[in-house]
Amino acid sequence: MNIRFIGVGFRAYVVRREAPQVGAAKCVPTSNFTEEGSIRFLMLKVGQSALTAYPIPAGINIYCPKDQQADKEALLLIGNNLQTLKQVGSEIKSYKKPDPYKGSGIYECERIETESGEILLNEKILRKIMKKK
Repeated sequence: MNIRFIGVGFRAYVVRREAPQVGAAKCVPTSNFTEEGSIRFLMLKVGQSALTAYPIPAGINIYCPKDQQADKEALLLIGNNLQTLKQVGSEIKSYKKPDPYKGSGIYECERIETESGEILLNEKILRKIMKKK
């Protein structure tokens, strides 16, 4: 599954944190921890004043573009279970739904490889026409 950001200043990157010590308060479910005992967060900056941290479930891998800016490239989500993959994609999309007037937001896209390179096709949304005074 591919997710693409369309908008000014939208960014995403993955951060890895170590597991909390024994006896420490647990704020994240234990199902999100990987085999190494660490947890991964997808840090999103999508039109809000602060960064949003989304804990990545175990079994799901997210690959981000190298420059942390996803204008031209898309986030790549890989997992074995299709249901959890779609759920993670929809939870990430819920942080910034596509705007019907401007078209900015988080889109699910399809990656098609051609002879000249890759093409990303965004999902279709109904665009509204702005009112004229």
